[in-house]
Amino acid sequence: MPKLTPKKTTRLHMNFRHILHDANCYIINNPTFVLCICAVNMVYMLCMKAIPNGIQNPLFVVWILTYYIFWCFFYRCYYHLKPYFLSKVLLGSLTPSTKAMVIVAALGFGIALLPMVPLFLGFDDVYMDIYERYLQSETGIVTAAGSRFSSSDIIIVYGLMTLLAPVLICKPYIAWIASLRGQNASFRKVGDKTKGNYWQFVIISALLLYPEAICAQLDSYWHLHNWLDYTASTIIFIYTNIVFAKIYDFFYLKH
Repeated sequence: MPKLTPKKTTRLHMNFRHILHDANCYIINNPTFVLCICAVNMVYMLCMKAIPNGIQNPLFVVWILTYYIFWCFFYRCYYHLKPYFLSKVLLGSLTPSTKAMVIVAALGFGIALLPMVPLFLGFDDVYMDIYERYLQSETGIVTAAGSRFSSSDIIIVYGLMTLLAPVLICKPYIAWIASLRGQNASFRKVGDKTKGNYWQFVIISALLLYPEAICAQLDSYWHLHNWLDYTASTIIFIYTNIVFAKIYDFFYLKH
């Protein structure tokens, strides 16, 4: 009786340079589409800025729902999947989106509590100054008022975000794109396909996150009232979605 050899699964090794090159080529080859998406995204950002009281306003729910549909439309157009608006696909894409939000919320809560552990262990005098500085830098980044804090604080916080991004952002995002294409959107499958590429994801995350952090700091320093931050965020977010489309293509379509 012949021996049965287990089927070996070939691991795919992503090269961040090739991904960025493919994303750049897509922008060059589709300038009209990219400019239209960029213009609509900028309008969305301006509308969000104009909403009184921000996320506390009920209009923010309407904004975020339409913004979600907009990005679903983007990926349907990118992959030439008609109809571009399909309710079944939109509802199906909510599953990985909801899972990602729960994971991010749970880990975010854990990370928020982690710096408090030394306080419970009795290191009040030694640790309190460090803890207050951590909270100030974190609040400054969220409120785009980080110019009052040192560059080292910004580097540390964004560095932590970069290290967590492969799990909290990259894999859920790929699963979401798969759901929009009507394919298997399980996190386990995404993890199997992207296994062994953690540091490539870290590099891509750093290249996408740090320019936005720099623009936010320059905006605060030059007192531009968030105009540079909003403009840069719009462009970077468009580019980020194209990059993730190319990452999905590499793991799901090319191999």
